Amino acid sequence: MYYIVQKNVFREENYDNLILALDRLKLSYEIVDVLPFIETFEFHCKDKNVFPFGSTKMARLSKLYGWTPGSQLNDNHDYQVYKNFYGDNLLNYDSLIYKFDDEFFVDKPFFARPTKDSKAFTGKVFDMETWRKFRNTALINILDKDTEIQVSLVKVIQKEIRFWIVKGKIATASQYKLGTRVVLSDTVDQPAYDFCNKMIQLFQLNDAFVMDLCLVNDEYKIVECGCINCAGFYRADLQKLLVKLEEAFSNDYFDRCYPSFCNPMDQNFLRL
Repeated sequence: MYYIVQKNVFREENYDNLILALDRLKLSYEIVDVLPFIETFEFHCKDKNVFPFGSTKMARLSKLYGWTPGSQLNDNHDYQVYKNFYGDNLLNYDSLIYKFDDEFFVDKPFFARPTKDSKAFTGKVFDMETWRKFRNTALINILDKDTEIQVSLVKVIQKEIRFWIVKGKIATASQYKLGTRVVLSDTVDQPAYDFCNKMIQLFQLNDAFVMDLCLVNDEYKIVECGCINCAGFYRADLQKLLVKLEEAFSNDYFDRCYPSFCNPMDQNFLRL
């Protein structure tokens, strides 16, 4: 499978680790620019068996090129869709839904984010004063007034973990927060894996996606689910992730990994 990697999207360490993993596994890739205000980007790949890593804009634009598996971003990447399956396993199941331009009032700090995995703005804690300033500025420069947002009460989170899921199986995982501090670690406890696997059985957004969990009152909840093409890597084992993507989606994975089992004269050979 061929990989398209967008320049200047991921943190330098994560970007370097991705390129290193691609090189170690001898996978083909190219690095591209996705420029603002231009609804296309240049690439040299002629193959259709492509997996992109980059921004949500790149994920959206990549759908134009008929790549397989291509972007995994779909209509399921929306809180209002997956809440119907995960229910109160979601951290912010108490969310109220508004349009970005709606007037609402909360008498204490609150958490707000877009319902869709659009990266329209980063979810964070606001009070009414900071929200109104942000909203007025964003309406001019960034967001549409009809962008749907979820607003919920603030919870005290003990830690946060991201899981990368491919074909219903966990490929790799990384802790990214401990309390309010950014603390990256590839050590993830078994109860987190168990909870994630339980949630996978309830619903999968696509063949590949990411799920962010948190520990609250010693109980795991889903923070949000997101597009695997656009998710930051933290301390994920990128070689494990790429191997799982290859197993799931590469057209020539079997031939490359098990050449001695392939009989090119046998047109009826069954590929697993």
